[in-house]
Amino acid sequence: MVLIGSIIDLIVLGAAGWWMLPHVRRFLEAHGQVGPNYLGHTIPRGMGVVLWLLLWLQELVLQGAVRLESSVLMGGISLLKELSSLEVNNRVFTFAATFIFLLGWTDDLIGSKAIKGLKGHFRYWMDTKSLSMGAVKALGTLSIATWLVLTVENDQTPLWQMGVELILLILMTNTLNLLDVRPGRSLKAFLGSTCAVLLMGLYVLDLETSVFFPMIPVCMGGLMLYNLDIRGFGMLGDAGSNLLGFTLGYGIIMILPWEAQCVIVAVIGFLHKQAEVSSITQMIEKNRFLHWLDRLGRT
Repeated sequence: MVLIGSIIDLIVLGAAGWWMLPHVRRFLEAHGQVGPNYLGHTIPRGMGVVLWLLLWLQELVLQGAVRLESSVLMGGISLLKELSSLEVNNRVFTFAATFIFLLGWTDDLIGSKAIKGLKGHFRYWMDTKSLSMGAVKALGTLSIATWLVLTVENDQTPLWQMGVELILLILMTNTLNLLDVRPGRSLKAFLGSTCAVLLMGLYVLDLETSVFFPMIPVCMGGLMLYNLDIRGFGMLGDAGSNLLGFTLGYGIIMILPWEAQCVIVAVIGFLHKQAEVSSITQMIEKNRFLHWLDRLGRT
């Protein structure tokens, strides 16, 4: 039944997403939410709002399904319990992801793009005695990620493992933001990594499809935004890229074993260090395969 529900969910989200894209783009342009991309072209920023809207659409659909089933009990008590459990898990992730989105959205509105890296935010605090929006976002992400890890794990989970999950969730949220400086780069990383994680969960670890349910709206939205992003017609913004990273991090901590999580923490930790001392773009351009992959599909 969950599989059938997933197919229906995909159809609803797909139809809603395609309808939203042009309307969201016009809304952003009408309200001045535009900015220069890396080539200096002025395009809408904040297209990641589509991802957030699809998250809440799925939550509404699930709540409606639970209420309908509780009224008629066509599938019996077992189906009602399954739907209720699915809706609770989805609601937990949706609430956490909403706060991540709002932090990124606020950074898009009032944050300074001139302040970069840990050193930049620390220097800003030393000079002004005030936190930058980037620092506020980091503290907010820490709080939200801590709440989510404590909520999804149980009393038998070792504290050190929860610590690894927390670090992974925080770093991954920012990693997709670090990559979002060229068209399509962040979405390529998200979609490719998510496919790998889902395939691992389904065919290697043999997990139930319900584990992946909260990620479906962001994956669907990412697929629909890809063409717009790769062609340079719209930007995800911090709101979108942070939400992508948070979703990918959630999928990793829910699906992959702790050994794989430790390896991923090391990799994304290296990327953060590279961003501090040099540039991820420079690292990509020096590698022929990564440079080819980065430019693939870009106009």
